[in-house]
Amino acid sequence: MKRKSMGRTVSRAALRLAEGVFGYTVDFGLWVTIYIAHMSVPQSVSGQNWRAVIAADDFLRDVNYQVIKNAIQTARKRGWVRVVKRNALPEITKEGERRLASKLPQYDEKRVWDGRMHIVTYDIPEAHKHDRELLRGYLRTIRCGRLQDSVWVTPYNPIDLVRSFAQSHDLHGTIIVSDMGKDGSIGEENLKGLVVRIYGLEKLNDRYEEWITRVKKMESVGATSLLGFLAILKDDSQLPFALLPEWWKGDTAYKLVKENLVKVVNKKAIA
Repeated sequence: MKRKSMGRTVSRAALRLAEGVFGYTVDFGLWVTIYIAHMSVPQSVSGQNWRAVIAADDFLRDVNYQVIKNAIQTARKRGWVRVVKRNALPEITKEGERRLASKLPQYDEKRVWDGRMHIVTYDIPEAHKHDRELLRGYLRTIRCGRLQDSVWVTPYNPIDLVRSFAQSHDLHGTIIVSDMGKDGSIGEENLKGLVVRIYGLEKLNDRYEEWITRVKKMESVGATSLLGFLAILKDDSQLPFALLPEWWKGDTAYKLVKENLVKVVNKKAIA
């Protein structure tokens, strides 16, 4: 079955958040499955009541009911969702959990770093322009920041990942990974200033601050807020804590999410 783009299937209100996290509705459907499972609703309800549950929720009512239903049906065919009893709410399977975990951005609480910065340079011929674009996209996914068109930097050693990419795309001898050493700098720009500029931390921090302000006004982290956080986190390269500026708010935002999840778990335990 051909996967449909989020842009053609999700209402505009939900799309603005969901498209920043999910690429296809089937993954959004998996997320909704878990979300509904954590709501205070019976685990066995009719389709009509399920529709009412969705319509009553501040977030889900912005999403077309049929879209959710179709996405979950697709996930069920692929073994990511199951229905234990007739007319029961769907449950995500272990395979579905693994699928969703691979799609959702995860906050790294450890960020182990050896104190070194690494440089990736490449010289890919114009005849292989497609491979060059693929490499640039791949470098972003492994948390590299662009210094110049063909020069990228990262605090996380990319040698093994880059070598594997080069082998799979037959780009031997066109990519070089070098080490800036500890406390590296370029010209008169120190390391912290360098990463702030290359990774666009000021704009990203503005997004975190706006999110924090909204959440504090609502005094809770609901589904809409959680997706908003994940959309920002997806664009966050999660640099080592030692490289982040003092004004960085990413950790503050994560603490709000984590505290809210603890409250939800405790509430369910009491219930």
